[in-house]
Amino acid sequence: MGRWLLLFVLGVIAILMVSPLILTVFTSFKPTTELVNPPWAPPVSLTFEHYVRVWTEAGFSRYFFNTLVISTVDAVVMIVIASLAAYAMVFMEFRGKLVLRVLFLIGLMIPVTAIVLPLFQIVRGFGLVNAHLGVIFADLALAVSIFVFMFSSYFVGVPKELHDAARIDGATEFQIYRRVVMPIATPAVVTTALLEFLWSWNDLLLRLLLLTRDEMRTLSVGLLNFQGTMTRDVTGLSSGTVIMAIPVVALFLFFQRHFVRGMTAGAVK
Repeated sequence: MGRWLLLFVLGVIAILMVSPLILTVFTSFKPTTELVNPPWAPPVSLTFEHYVRVWTEAGFSRYFFNTLVISTVDAVVMIVIASLAAYAMVFMEFRGKLVLRVLFLIGLMIPVTAIVLPLFQIVRGFGLVNAHLGVIFADLALAVSIFVFMFSSYFVGVPKELHDAARIDGATEFQIYRRVVMPIATPAVVTTALLEFLWSWNDLLLRLLLLTRDEMRTLSVGLLNFQGTMTRDVTGLSSGTVIMAIPVVALFLFFQRHFVRGMTAGAVK
C-alpha cells in the first residue's frame, strides 16, 4: 500500500508539472477558430501557421540565432575558465589560495539583483551595451563561482597518484590538466555545459538590461512582444515558448546520463 500511495502521489505531481507544457503545445497547433474550445482539448486540425508567423514576422529567427550564439559561447568559455580555476584550487599551491577560495564563496552568496546596477555601469563603461560580448561577460562573471566549486568537487575524486605520475614523467601542469584530468571529468564538463547553456538560454533580466536594440535581443525578450497592456497573443506566445523549449529539452535528453553523474559527483565524499 505504501508503494502504491507513493506512486500515486508522484503521478499527480508529474501530471501537474507536465500539464502546462501539454496545454502550451495544444494551443500552438490550434487554428484561431478553435481557441474558443476548452484549452485542455487537443486540436481538431493541426496548423503550423503560428510557428511560421512567429519565426518570420515576429523575428524569432533572429532572436533564436542571437540566443544560440550567446548561450554556446557562455557554455564553452565557462568550461575553460571554471575547470582551470578548479584545477589550480585543487592541485596547485600558491599564495592567496585561501583568499581566492573565499572570493569564490562570496560570489555564491551575492544575488544578481543586488549588483545588477553596478554591473550595468561596468558594462556600459566598456562600451558593451547592445553587444553580445557584454552579456557574455556578465553571464560568466555571475555564474563562475558555482562551476568552480562543481569542478573542484569532481577533481577531488581524481587519484592523487595519477597526477603525481604524470608530473614525474615530465608533463607540465597544463598537459596534466588537458590530457589526464579533463578526460576523466567528462560528466562535470557536460553538466557545466548544460547548466550554463540552460541559464543563459532562459535568462531575461540581463537581456532586458543590456540588449535594448531589437536586432540584438534574445528569445526570452522576444516572448514579451506577444503580451501587451490589454491584450495577449496566446497562439504566438505558445508557439514561441515551444520553439524556445525544444533545444534545451533535446540537449538534456541526449546528455542526461552524463548530467546526472556530474551533479552527483562528490556527493558521498
